[in-house]
Formats: sequence, structure tokens, C-alpha cells
Amino acid sequence: LRNIYFDTPGQQLRQHKVALRLRSQREGGGRLRWLQTLKTAGQGEAGLSARGEWEVALRKGVIDALALQGTPWPQIDPDGSLLRQLLPCFTTECTRTLREYTAPDGSLVEVALDVGSVRAGAQREPLCELELELKRGSAQALFALAAQLAEHLPVLPAPQSKAERGWRLLDGTSHAPRRARQPTLAARTPLPQAAQAVLAEAFGQLVENLGGILHSDGPELVHQARVGWRRWRSALWLFKPLLANIAPAPDSTALRPVLTALGALRDLDVAALESLPCWSGAYVAGHEDRAAHWQAMEAAVATERRRRRQQLLAALRQPATGQVLLTLAQWLYTLPDTRWPRELARQGIAHWALRRTRRLHRRLREALAELEKVEPAGGDPFEQQHSVRLLAKRTRYVLEALRTVLPRERTRRWQDHATDLQTRIGAARDLMLLAELLAPLGVHPGILGFVRGVAAAHKADR
Repeated sequence: LRNIYFDTPGQQLRQHKVALRLRSQREGGGRLRWLQTLKTAGQGEAGLSARGEWEVALRKGVIDALALQGTPWPQIDPDGSLLRQLLPCFTTECTRTLREYTAPDGSLVEVALDVGSVRAGAQREPLCELELELKRGSAQALFALAAQLAEHLPVLPAPQSKAERGWRLLDGTSHAPRRARQPTLAARTPLPQAAQAVLAEAFGQLVENLGGILHSDGPELVHQARVGWRRWRSALWLFKPLLANIAPAPDSTALRPVLTALGALRDLDVAALESLPCWSGAYVAGHEDRAAHWQAMEAAVATERRRRRQQLLAALRQPATGQVLLTLAQWLYTLPDTRWPRELARQGIAHWALRRTRRLHRRLREALAELEKVEPAGGDPFEQQHSVRLLAKRTRYVLEALRTVLPRERTRRWQDHATDLQTRIGAARDLMLLAELLAPLGVHPGILGFVRGVAAAHKADR
């Protein structure tokens, strides 16, 4: 299959979340068959999506304006100005292996394995995608089949369409990290839909960055994957009173190897890219022998970072990882359809969110007050600091997710406070961990002593 995707120079179709393509397919006897397809973005998170699709056979590989009638195109381009600007932007070329699967309940699923590449100008990216498309029946048949496949194959949910991959290749953002986005919430959004929106957005951030890690060693992908997981955990806490007896979240223990590997790599990334560069000049101070020790330490850290990345990739490639992510995706999909009590199913998010965030902010104030009571002779407050930092992160993530349904000024003030706490305590923790990270790497004792001295000075200053 060869697909040619079109857009305007200003990527206006992309802005409308619309994809227009021509597909050429070589059939038996060498005959070339052309198809024109218009796709619109529907709702979808973490690998599951519902899209509008209009397809028509053509006699030759030229965009046919008449074939766009009866589709959403006239609403997007009422005067035909976009049609006149269309240009080929990128292509996908792949060999497709196609099967149809009939589930026990009679649902019909089309299974397509596409292996090939996405191309934009001189840029190229490999493509290996297994797509399950529901032709008839229940979406649960998709999850059941995906679960069967995940027992034997290491897979990850893949939210990006081929069109989006092509646009990102064209932009040079193929492996850009997926950052947090604002869930679509209004004051009257019913609680079940609000819970799904907040949780799905965090889950999408986790899954997209995990997928990016497979193809790129960018440290920000690791960081944003961890942020996605923390936002997911924060959202689970937020909605725990609702979900505990109605739709408890599935067990995610099988993700522990991936999460542990993410944390181990992130700690070393922070050390290599943030903490150590700040102190190299102070340690070396013009001494050749110190410079040599520092360079040897940097080489040891780089080697350890590569080792930890390989551990993370090995964890991602375990079938158990894909299985648990698919289980979580299925739970998210069915969340609003669970049997919710009528009073909760109709209740809007705003008032409930206000009460829940007040409780969270009160807990943060109390934890901070306890931390400030700790006397120097009373022991190391490191654990208390870490607990306050985690609570500050939870507060920040919850407030960010609910920002559109909470009082604006109060939310901004509380969010700034939580962010400041997270940053200050985090900087102290990074320094305390630095010597622990370096010691097993055979680093020169002088560097270890210097780093411990810096951490002790910072601790005393606080």
C-alpha cells in the first residue's frame, strides 16, 4: 500500500483534525487500484479511537472534489479555497497482511499488520503497526483479541494515527515528548465522564512517552512518562471515593519493572544533565588531575545511563507490560458505562471537585507544618521532606486537571505554592542522592567527598 497525504501549506486540515489521502494498491495481475479517503478525528485515548471515514474508488490518482460531497468536507471548506491549495505532504508505504476474526459473540474484527515506513521529504521513519478495526459488533471484542495477542507479543497501545506520525515527521517532532494537556471539563460535566476525561488524559501521556522511549533516548521522554504516571496516580486518588465501590482500577503491579527502570534512569539523567554540570567548575578549579577525575566520572555516568536505558527497554518489551496497559485502557473505556448510582451519574464535577481539592490543600498545609516542627536534634527530616514533596506534586497535578472548573484565583495561588514546594524540596533531594548514585560507579573519592560536602552545606543552609 502507498498512501499520499495532502494538506495546505498552512496545515489547515491538520488544524481541523482531518486527513485526506490517496491510496494506491497493487492487486493481482499488476493492476493499480486507487482509493480516496477522508478521515476525521473522533474521540480516542491510549490506542483506542473512533473516527469518521469516507472512502471512494477512483480511476486515477488525482483528488476528486465530487467524491468529497456527502462528507464533512463542505463544512470544512465551504468556498473550495482549501481544495485549491492542497499539496502532497508525506507518504506511507507498507506491506499489509490482512485477516478477519469473528469473535465468539459474532463481532467482526479486521486485523491489519502494516510493516514499512513513513516518509516526508528526505526524512524516513520505520512503521510496524498492528491495527484492530471493529467492523461489526461490540468494542469489547477488540479488547479481548488485543489481550490474546498481548499474551504472545510485546505490544504497546499506540495512540498516533499514520497521518499524525507523518505530520510530526514533517515538523521534525517525531520523538518530541508528550506533555500534559488540559482535559475538557465544564462545571456540569457529569462525574463519570469527568473521571474518564482526567484519567484518560494522564494515561495517554504515560503511553505516548513510553512508545517514544522505544525509538529515542531523549531524557525528557523518560521524565514525561514519569509525570504521566504520577498524574494517573493523582487522578486515582482524586476519584477514589467514587470509584472504590463502583469501578475500582485494575491492579497495575505488572508495571512495576517499567516504573522502577524509569525512576532509576531519571535519577541518573538529573545527575548527568542538571546537578553535576553546576559543580564541575568549582571542583576542577583549574587543576589538571581534578579535571581528569571529573572526565572519568562523566564517562562512568554515561556508561551507567546506557545500561539503565537497556534495562528500561527490556522491561517495556515484556508482554506483561502491554497486557496491563491494555487492561487499564479497557477499564477507562468502560468507566462511564458502569452502573453508577443515579445521584452520582447526574452530578456535575464542579462542586465535588471544590470539596476534594480543599481537603487536599489542607493535608498539604498540615504536612508542611509538621515538617517545620522538626528540630535539628530530632533526626534527619529527609523522609518528611520527601512526603511533603509527593503531596505537593499530587496537589499540583489535581489542580491542573481541574483548573477549568475551580475558582480561578484561589486555584492559581494554591498551584503556585505546590509547585514552589515541589521544586525547592526536589533540588535538595537531588543533591542528597547524588553521592549515592556516584559511589557504586568507582568515582574518585575526592569527587564523592566534594559532592557530600555540597549536599551537607545545602542541608545546613535549609
